[in-house]
Amino acid sequence: MIRTRTWIMVLIAAFAVSGIAVAGTSGPSPIPNPPAFSVTSNSLVFCRGETNYVPITITDGGPAGASYPSVGVSNLTGTAMDQVELSVSPGKGILPEGVGTIYIGVIHANSSTTANMPLFVSSNASLITSIGVQIQYAYDVFYTDSETRNLTFEVVSCGSPLAISVNPKTVTSGEIQNLSINFTNSGNTTLNNLYVHYGVPGVDGAVVGSTQAELGSLGPMMTDRLNVSLFVSRNASIESFPLNLTATFYKGDNLEQVSNSTSLIPIGSIDLLSSGLTLSPTTTSPGGIVSISFVLTDIGTSGASAVSVGAITPSGFSSFGSNPVYVGDISADSQAPVTLSLVASNTLKPGTYKIPMRISYLNSLRQNITTTSVVNVTIGSGSAYPTEANGATAVRRGSSGLLPLTILLALALACVSYLFLKERKKGRKHREAKE
Repeated sequence: MIRTRTWIMVLIAAFAVSGIAVAGTSGPSPIPNPPAFSVTSNSLVFCRGETNYVPITITDGGPAGASYPSVGVSNLTGTAMDQVELSVSPGKGILPEGVGTIYIGVIHANSSTTANMPLFVSSNASLITSIGVQIQYAYDVFYTDSETRNLTFEVVSCGSPLAISVNPKTVTSGEIQNLSINFTNSGNTTLNNLYVHYGVPGVDGAVVGSTQAELGSLGPMMTDRLNVSLFVSRNASIESFPLNLTATFYKGDNLEQVSNSTSLIPIGSIDLLSSGLTLSPTTTSPGGIVSISFVLTDIGTSGASAVSVGAITPSGFSSFGSNPVYVGDISADSQAPVTLSLVASNTLKPGTYKIPMRISYLNSLRQNITTTSVVNVTIGSGSAYPTEANGATAVRRGSSGLLPLTILLALALACVSYLFLKERKKGRKHREAKE
């Protein structure tokens, strides 16, 4: 770092030595040689993004014998400079404040005068930049001279009292995302006329509404918030894309500027839609088992990982079998079936009961996301286990009350046996066909 800085200073010195001088004298002929003068600055560094008061020194009495092509004769020393005006022309990333001209008056021979020129240096100014300093003056009563000398400076980041943060930093592609941009004044001086401009690359999205805002004043240690709506393209950069922001403000009488680029991480949208709801049986008696089946479809732009579905059982219901049920991965535009079973208490009164279903999954950032849907379960009158007392055929449960489980397991075993025999028969026909 020290070696780099040394080379920069050497380059600045080289530019200073080779600075261009443009002369233009006027007055009655013959025109006497103008005063020999030099333009220097004891500050070789600009602070990026703020107003710099640059000390510019004009010395009357430079080396004798210097020649000016426009005059064609040698300089004479000892001539005073009168009605001296100093100005700096705008350059790339450099902007003089105010009228951009300082009136100095008289500079006597073999003396010097220093003027502080306020220059606003943009936050995107080059590492090494030059400014053209124009000197206009009169000499020997009847004559005037106008010359431009170049001064070269290093541009560095000196820090700013305005801190900027953006939340959230993850955004969903294909949707409108609301962002909060916080501006904090960490200094001890009020920042006035705070003006903000922001945007994103067109290929990644677009700001919804205005791309600029005026926040006014921001006192010391105070924070102000700007809410921005951003549409994120479905084709946004996979890893990240920048939210570019430029803030300008006045710190006292000085204009300052802060540039900020925050990386936003796009993630695909996951939208799990449940459809095809089936209840078996449609109406459940108290003490009975109800199976809830439906299909999950990801209609978003990104797949969901490690999907699981669980019933949040209200009073009077309990889980039968696994709860939650692990579904696995569901890619975009794909489906997966889900079935859960619940046992209704034999003390439940007839009516419709709401059963919340919690759907959990991981997005592309491995963040755990949870959504909830509600299923209505109807409980009818009567009992799942009629007795002789109510005039029905006696169906008594064993002391363990496992009759429903036995029936369900028997049905499941029958289905598995049927599918196994079917696949076995299909495989035998396939082998016979090959033979």
